[in-house]
Amino acid sequence: MSENKEQPRKRGKKEKKRMNKVALGIIVAGIVAVVGAYSVKANTYRTRFFPHTVINGIDASEKTVDEVRQVMSNQIDNFESTIQSRGNNAEIIKGSDVGLAFIQDSSLEDLLHEQNSMAWITNMNEIKDLKINSSFTVDPEKFDEAVSKLKALDESQFIQPIDAKISDFVQGSGYSIIPEVEGNAIDVGKAKEYIKSQLITLNSDINLDYEDNDLYEKPAKRADDPTLNTALNNLNKYISARISYDKLNVLNGDTIHNWLSVNSDGSVSISDEGVASFVKKVSNAYNTVGKPKTLKTSYGPTVTITGGSYGWKVNVEKEKAAIKSLIQAGETAKREPEYSRKAASHGENDYGNSYVEVNLTAQHMILIKNGSKVLESDFVSGNISKNWTTPPGAFPLTYRTRNATLKGEGYSTPVNYWMPFNGGIGFHDAPWRSAFGGQIYKTSGSHGCINLPPSVAKQLFDYIDAGFP
Repeated sequence: MSENKEQPRKRGKKEKKRMNKVALGIIVAGIVAVVGAYSVKANTYRTRFFPHTVINGIDASEKTVDEVRQVMSNQIDNFESTIQSRGNNAEIIKGSDVGLAFIQDSSLEDLLHEQNSMAWITNMNEIKDLKINSSFTVDPEKFDEAVSKLKALDESQFIQPIDAKISDFVQGSGYSIIPEVEGNAIDVGKAKEYIKSQLITLNSDINLDYEDNDLYEKPAKRADDPTLNTALNNLNKYISARISYDKLNVLNGDTIHNWLSVNSDGSVSISDEGVASFVKKVSNAYNTVGKPKTLKTSYGPTVTITGGSYGWKVNVEKEKAAIKSLIQAGETAKREPEYSRKAASHGENDYGNSYVEVNLTAQHMILIKNGSKVLESDFVSGNISKNWTTPPGAFPLTYRTRNATLKGEGYSTPVNYWMPFNGGIGFHDAPWRSAFGGQIYKTSGSHGCINLPPSVAKQLFDYIDAGFP
């Protein structure tokens, strides 16, 4: 009984092995079939381009090299390209105008060889936009003749670019920037090369004014140029200054703009000559030094005094510097000029109502303080016979000092009160004299000084100080 049971078990195992082998064979056969089919399809793409392949704008999907080449060749027959340029209407160039012809080279074959045919399944839905350097060429003579007729390349019609610049000064509004003019002057040589490069790739829409082409001449300076705008701001700042004086019209941009010049870095220079010419007007209006002065004398008559150094005198260099500084700051200011010499008054007579009146003819001195006589005395002035005449004029007291020694050619004289007003000429006490006034000065006068009695010299010394008229 045991032997009979063993035999069916052995037959079952054999049957199972046989069935496994059959199944494995089926699987292997299936794999072989799939691989074979995949290889057959892959072999197709050894001679054809993958789906969704575009070459130089041509649909090359599933096409052979010859088929693509034929499509490219067919495009020449009716090919034309529109040339867009700056300032001109669109112009047309036909393929036949330039002798457009297909090039029989290996460019397409090279692309196909780069295609991995075994990877076809992963490329079924991928869009490939491929380029070849050139499939076409042009006839040089026909090309040059055709493009030379383009208005875009007609040099007689070129408008040259113009740089942006600052406008002239406009009263009431100042300066502004005049924008650049782009013009339409093109680099003819570069433009021809660009047109050719587009024609041989069958580009039907050629734009010469595309920024990246860099074919047109450009303005060197545009309206947004930082240096130009810096200059504009400086100019408008400077002309905004308003400087007023009591005796002159207001100095403003109407005059200032004539003095301004722009430097390469956008800074603005102010003409020294322009400022100097204005300060000269200031000086003429305010200077009184050397100008005739009238004096109603204590004796009654009104006389005209010329000469001397008394009066207002503008400090030209300081006033120029002050004006420049105000202009650079664009400030509004009312000002009194800078002076190198000052007087008592800006009135009709700059010496005011306090002064020493020295009558050389009468040899008499009178001190007026606030319009009233406070001191008077005879004196002795310069010796006329020796040509040491005391020069007439209006002078400021230079300074005053005690116990000075007056020195000159052949003399050295100590005095107690020294009050110079004209270089080495001044008031001082003369204790060696016993008489003053009259005609003494004509033959026995001083070296030019005003000799006073000691008591009068002391009083005068106490009344007056530096700058007193």
